[in-house]
Amino acid sequence: MTGILNPRTGKPFAPLNKKADPPKTGNAFGAWAGRDVEFMQMPGGGIVQFDLSKLRLEDFRNMRDHYQVNASLSVLSFMQHQSDFTIECEDAKIRKFCEEQIRNNWTSLNRTLSQSNWAGYSPGVLEWENDGPRVVLSKVKDLIPDECRVNWKEEEGWAPPGRTKPKFKTYDGIKQFGAPGWPIPVENTLWYPLLMENGDYYGRKLLRPAFQSWFFSILVHLFANRYYERFGEPVPIGRAPFEDTVNAGGNVVKGNQYMLEVLQQLRNRSVVVLPNDKTQFGSESSLDFDYEIEYLESQMRGADFERYMTRLDEEISIGLFTPILLLRTADVGSYNLGVGHMQMYLWMLNAMNDDRKVYIDKYLLSKMVDYNFGPNAPRAKIAFRKMGNTNAEMLNQLVTALVSSGKAMPDLEELGSLAGLSLKEVEETVKEPEPVDPNAEPDADPAEEGGDGGDGGTARVKGGARTGSARAVVKEIVNRVRSQVESADRLNIFDKNLDISMGFKHRMAQSLCAQGMENYDTAVEKIYTTMDSWIDTVLEYGADLGPEDFMALFERKLQAEVDSASA
Repeated sequence: MTGILNPRTGKPFAPLNKKADPPKTGNAFGAWAGRDVEFMQMPGGGIVQFDLSKLRLEDFRNMRDHYQVNASLSVLSFMQHQSDFTIECEDAKIRKFCEEQIRNNWTSLNRTLSQSNWAGYSPGVLEWENDGPRVVLSKVKDLIPDECRVNWKEEEGWAPPGRTKPKFKTYDGIKQFGAPGWPIPVENTLWYPLLMENGDYYGRKLLRPAFQSWFFSILVHLFANRYYERFGEPVPIGRAPFEDTVNAGGNVVKGNQYMLEVLQQLRNRSVVVLPNDKTQFGSESSLDFDYEIEYLESQMRGADFERYMTRLDEEISIGLFTPILLLRTADVGSYNLGVGHMQMYLWMLNAMNDDRKVYIDKYLLSKMVDYNFGPNAPRAKIAFRKMGNTNAEMLNQLVTALVSSGKAMPDLEELGSLAGLSLKEVEETVKEPEPVDPNAEPDADPAEEGGDGGDGGTARVKGGARTGSARAVVKEIVNRVRSQVESADRLNIFDKNLDISMGFKHRMAQSLCAQGMENYDTAVEKIYTTMDSWIDTVLEYGADLGPEDFMALFERKLQAEVDSASA
């Protein structure tokens, strides 16, 4: 034994900075997936409540036709579809590519994932296609949950030496009933279990807690309809002496038979006429009619049924994570109460989006990066915008104060897009006004010079209107194009289809004219035609350039063309 010994243990000191022994890696412990386990219910569960563990997907599918269940599920899927998101990645190319793919398929992807809101899990198929050098996601198919099961493969876990290694199940694609004998491979599937617990790949059924309320809601609706039908036209009760006879239409009949005919005529909306015979009963001097008609009325009122059915609707709504005031009005006129319910719902959606994020990152974005940029490329991750944490009034006041003080300026192009203005209208909105001399002649020739003016960098044209030098106009064009490019990059439309407008054509003509160029109009046309062709070429073959690289090339190219025309 060599080395310095520890005087307390007699063993060598451990070397400095030595790493600890690594843990067991991989699927080594814990049967976590693919287990068919039914847990015991409480004694008498069939009497106290329904045994919800015996419910099947067809039961939950029937529940979707209930108006309250449909409303809660629809608003949940609609809100999830409207969730705003961005893609985060260290590599800008990967980020743009993945965000474009997700946004192009967001509707079908959300429709697929939303099936888990009622079924507990969402089986989906990913269709990939070759688009030039890229493998793109062309479609997300939402499969019928009833027809799909997980295809499992077994992996060996860890066991001490000499012991048998345990077998654990791992997800290995989808088995679809009615499909060919082989499963759908993992790279073409997206299986999403909602709020998965204990490795249950069939997720949590949101409709399961609402089943009992749904069941009684159906029964109470049926019973209430029968009640309204019966007591909306109550049953008549007739009393008549059996021994008496009555002359009805020339026929002598007994009193009870006569009363039966009267009641039948009453149902047919006919006029009823009863004999006015009276009989004294008991020792009292009061007289009562021998023939009498009454109605069988209920002591219960329809409002009781309405309250109970409303209570059942509220139970269904709560069971599906839908606050009560989200789909109905309150008994009190409290605005803050409604806002509080909405805030709670938005916070719940944030948690559900975080649950979705795990599967979108690992089983969708990771595949996009691997197929197009390699398994060692930086990972792309989806980031959902948190809902319910922003105060709109506070933001409105802050933005108003910043704009009023001149510390911030709104992006007019983005505002035009949000307002629904067309591209031409947006261009007219953001177009800078040209200097106009109120004393200038309307038909004045731009070639008429007004002198240098003593400022060295400007000249007077059009009866005295000042115009900048060609180099200054280039700067203005660059600033204009830069705002368009940056706005397009924020909206993810910076590609070959982008239509860039340089503008300032008339001002460029004025500046060249002020420099003494004779054919300034021809030179300007050549500059703008060349630059338009250059822009189309660069966007066609170099759309992967970032805004900064594009603007650097654009500014050098434009300045070179202007210098060439001025020479």
